[in-house]
Amino acid sequence: MSENGSLKLAVVAEDSLQIHRLRSAIEDFGCEVISLSPQSLELKGMDLDVSAWLVDLREDHDLLDAFFELDQPVLLGFEAAPSQQTPEYPRWEKRLYAKLKKLIGKDFIVERNTQADLAAIEQLTPLSTTLDLPANVMADSENLASHVFVLGSSLGGPEAVKAFLDALPKGLPVGFVYGQHIDAQFVSVLAQVLGRHSHFKLRIAEQDTALHNGEVLIVPAEKEVTFKQGAVDVLDRPWPGPYGPSVDQLILNTLQHFPQAGVILFSGMGNDGADAVSQLQHDGVQIWAQSSETCASAAMPDASRETGAVSFSGSPQQLAAYLVEHIRALES
Repeated sequence: MSENGSLKLAVVAEDSLQIHRLRSAIEDFGCEVISLSPQSLELKGMDLDVSAWLVDLREDHDLLDAFFELDQPVLLGFEAAPSQQTPEYPRWEKRLYAKLKKLIGKDFIVERNTQADLAAIEQLTPLSTTLDLPANVMADSENLASHVFVLGSSLGGPEAVKAFLDALPKGLPVGFVYGQHIDAQFVSVLAQVLGRHSHFKLRIAEQDTALHNGEVLIVPAEKEVTFKQGAVDVLDRPWPGPYGPSVDQLILNTLQHFPQAGVILFSGMGNDGADAVSQLQHDGVQIWAQSSETCASAAMPDASRETGAVSFSGSPQQLAAYLVEHIRALES
């Protein structure tokens, strides 16, 4: 463990491009990385203060046997890392995270979102002003959602999503489905924190819950959620893949039942969401993301931008203004 609490991992590989892509992916997960070629490892030695080793050496390499004697966990062998600009990259990175999660024995992305962080957000001073409801848009906070957007985030996401929601005007005819990487025990706290000062009602998505205008349904972290006849259907199975909840799967499930829904991705580690939006980018779906410079961790929205699917980027307040204008145009 490093001084700032993040994991420190050592990467050893013979191919420099493989080292670079492994390092980039691991840093997206919020980990510190020591990257080593076999030559530099021989010079430095193996007595390194790291949480785990990722080793990609040929089977007959002289150094390989030494890793079996280490006290730290070791992950041996990797498929070749694809380019970040290819559709295969988000899936490769997701598989890598699943292997690391199993190796280290914990979901270290989820663990970075703590109750203390949520409590700190609750103490933030609310925005002094909110956006105005466009003159041509009829206020509605009661009927079934006229427009639907999926919100996805991880580290730094709750603060960004709160700023986004706080900026939206009362009565805006839109409903949100929100997936946040967080421990299951903190989902109710998340709803409480984000609902403070907002015109939107925060609810946990439960079986047969319908989505209304002026609502945000926060999906559970431990069970997959989809929609059936317009209402929430909580499936008796975990989310697929290494993330809980899976923003990728949430996007696909929501768009299957609300084909006109849009997607907004906020601050976070990892690349959850990128795989789904790459599949939707040619379907006319509105896909927006928080700008890198306003994120606590830009890896998640940046990964979606890498796919070419994101049509607008901005701060949480700019995303709110863009949504209001988008709905004004749709209601004209």
